Amino acid sequence: MEKNKNIEEKVRVLVEPLLREAGFELWDVLFEKEGAMNYLRILFDKDSGINDEECVLMTAPINELMDEQDFIKHVDILDVGSPGLMRRLRRPEHFEQSVGKPIRLMKRGDGGKINVIYGRLTSYNRETGQITLKTDSETITSSIKNCIKINLDFE
Repeated sequence: MEKNKNIEEKVRVLVEPLLREAGFELWDVLFEKEGAMNYLRILFDKDSGINDEECVLMTAPINELMDEQDFIKHVDILDVGSPGLMRRLRRPEHFEQSVGKPIRLMKRGDGGKINVIYGRLTSYNRETGQITLKTDSETITSSIKNCIKINLDFE
């Protein structure tokens, strides 16, 4: 997993200026294995959102840039696109940008059962990695490390 983080950071450093120059913001880079396939996902956005044509426009230069690199041994699928409306929150800047927005948090509860909690992200502490969310009935504080997955949710 640490190896994947290193690859993701190297890709981030290479791709971010390319996207910024084209008027986009890099949201995230994920290098993941799904089944037998290795996926490199480059997720980007802009204030007004992105469309299919913009994804196609950025795929060729990103693909060329990745082909020139030797730190990634094998990528089966390069996925260049939008993080979507229910985008995954993973990086400190994701949480900072999402304070005040509705989120969906998944964490493992007693007996290994997965609990899904819906609420509004009320705060994020970068130093401790703690988030606080307000649900309909309570306020919950949790370490990001204890969560399986955190996504934006619909208003």
